[in-house]
Amino acid sequence: MNYDETKKGILVLMFILVVTFNGESQSPCTWHPEKQELEFSLSQISGVLNCDMQQGHGKSHHFNNVIYKPTGMKISPDGERMAGAGMLNFFRVLIEGGYLTELRVEEALLEPSADGITLTWMPTIRRQASVKVKFTFREPNIIDMDMWVETLANYPGFEILLSAYLAPGFASGVYVAKEEFGVVEPEQIRLVDQPMIHGIWPFFPREEAGANLLTDGRHQKGRWFWRMAIGRRYGMPLAFFSKDGVDAILMGRPEDVYAVGATYKGDEMNDNVAGHRSMYLSLFGEDFKAGEGRHTQMRMIIDDVGSDPEKHKELYQSFLKDIESKPRSFQINPEVKKN
Repeated sequence: MNYDETKKGILVLMFILVVTFNGESQSPCTWHPEKQELEFSLSQISGVLNCDMQQGHGKSHHFNNVIYKPTGMKISPDGERMAGAGMLNFFRVLIEGGYLTELRVEEALLEPSADGITLTWMPTIRRQASVKVKFTFREPNIIDMDMWVETLANYPGFEILLSAYLAPGFASGVYVAKEEFGVVEPEQIRLVDQPMIHGIWPFFPREEAGANLLTDGRHQKGRWFWRMAIGRRYGMPLAFFSKDGVDAILMGRPEDVYAVGATYKGDEMNDNVAGHRSMYLSLFGEDFKAGEGRHTQMRMIIDDVGSDPEKHKELYQSFLKDIESKPRSFQINPEVKKN
């Protein structure tokens, strides 16, 4: 091989290495199998999703060390009361008047990928439903969640509760309907401790049926008994916590979010509710029949938007546009076509 051919070969090899490096560097996620951790890094947020049941505070999915990179602000509740729960997880599975389990304390099958991870909880005797959640990390600051549920039994008022917990200093907000009856026009309110709701969790249902589900006794069974303060109907299925202009925003598909919850601002040292700094999406709340397959989406965005209602609405509308073509149901056992 002459000098020119050797030089050309080296240049080709260098080009392949550069392309490979750039491809790898553009992947937002790195899976660490020895730790069972997914490290993610986007242009505005970074963090770790710990999936090790032993090392992750007994949680099958546990977000920690989540940082808003432009300011270095800590978002997850590391080292605080809710450190064991992490920033974001799927919590209770409930039915009419009853409690099935907590997904976050059950072992899941893990399928990491370049842009996220899929967790699958196979059916159990106690929870006769398969639940699959795909976390996808999108530029510049988005955590998307796709959920598929396959029920193997008839479940009245079936619900899965999504929960999120924030670092100290964050204060909550939700959107309620300006008028309790008639056309819904969203109005932002901030939640502050007061005698009427002190010691109980504020939740805002989509309609009266949702309010009835919240108080049917389902939350006084299983672990962590709690009661809900039923507020006005929600204006958007969206809750947020803010600190120094940075908002952590959680939203879901309106057809599938039957209630939105968020804790109030108060004495975090002596008030368990205020100390949680948490928000919730109550999903489904419908009668599921054996053999039914459901699909829904949720999104968390962390951004410096200053709790601006118009910007929140824009982000929510963008979410709706992104999911509008996704079906809400699927066949578990499709019929075999006959020739």
